[in-house]
Amino acid sequence: MISPNSLQISKNWWIQFPYHLRLITKIRFFAAFGAGGVIYLTSLIFNNLGLSATDIGLGFTISAIIGTVTRLFTGNYLNKTGKIQFPIITSSILSIAASLCLIFSRDTFLYIIGQSLVGAAAGIYWPAAEFGVPYFCHPIETRKAYALVRSSEALGIFLGVFLGGYMTNFLYSKSIFINDIFCMLVITYLISRNSSSIKRNLENFQKKLVDPINQGQLKWNKNSTIIILSILLITTSLLIISIQLILLLFLQWPVGSWISKKERLFGLKFSLINFSFASFLLFISSYLNIPAFYLISLALILVSLGTASFLPTSTDVVFRIAPSNKKGFALALLSQCFAMGYFFGPFISGRILDLFGYASIIWLSISCCCFIAFTILFKRLF
Repeated sequence: MISPNSLQISKNWWIQFPYHLRLITKIRFFAAFGAGGVIYLTSLIFNNLGLSATDIGLGFTISAIIGTVTRLFTGNYLNKTGKIQFPIITSSILSIAASLCLIFSRDTFLYIIGQSLVGAAAGIYWPAAEFGVPYFCHPIETRKAYALVRSSEALGIFLGVFLGGYMTNFLYSKSIFINDIFCMLVITYLISRNSSSIKRNLENFQKKLVDPINQGQLKWNKNSTIIILSILLITTSLLIISIQLILLLFLQWPVGSWISKKERLFGLKFSLINFSFASFLLFISSYLNIPAFYLISLALILVSLGTASFLPTSTDVVFRIAPSNKKGFALALLSQCFAMGYFFGPFISGRILDLFGYASIIWLSISCCCFIAFTILFKRLF
């Protein structure tokens, strides 16, 4: 039984954050709760329906390409208007349409249409969701604010995958899409109910004609390109599911809070070395004469540590190095980094799995890329 004191402590901890930061945290929780099952279970559902790995990978590739276009438009819109309400509501509507297509899909055609709408929705949602956090977090430090919203997303994704898996197996095979529709309706309600206060909050900062963060703006210079390249390498390695979601749920807030007390780019270095070793362990797990379970478990812990440190740090760094009038576009490009791996990765990987049944060389490639970034690229910075 939960004691009243525990509930009061939890309530006091929650209300320490500004109202609009709590609001964007709720929105991102529901977005992750709805998307968790869609992202991680869609391929399994349609594989059971008879679609080949190549067809499923093609859907992800098309989704990523369309997401690229919508990210660019959304970033430009944010630069010009500074408003997040319209993009988030639009993405919710597109996500509902995508879920409806996937519910009624029985073949490749409707599956591709549904995945295209998923890509469009994600491309519109992510830049807007990231854009609002620094404006809503004062007086909380931005990295701590990003750790909070990422923690809510970790919880949402975990619940979305866990409950989605249960509903898919025991209730209805496409329950995850019904859950996604419900979550998008909740988000639309939250935005509509608070639209005026969100608008006032954003305008108050924009009228000051200064950046919402005053803890020291990073400057864009020749090293900024190295930072972005490192972020791109890291995002290509965020591909593991299962236990990692549970670990991330418990690690995101403590690790994010710990990282916020370190120097600005420590989180990126810490992420690179963790992802490098984790990917190498996944590679060698197929070749050593020991139970692969132990190596994979250790790899999942390293991936979770790297993810928990990377997610709040990367967004904070990109927001700081971007010019004041280009922050929306910069966050759109950052969210695009997460989609880069979907351009060719799922299609190529699906093809390799169809032909050979394994693709361990991919993990070795990721490990080498991350280690090279850590040892050579960051040597110029630190």
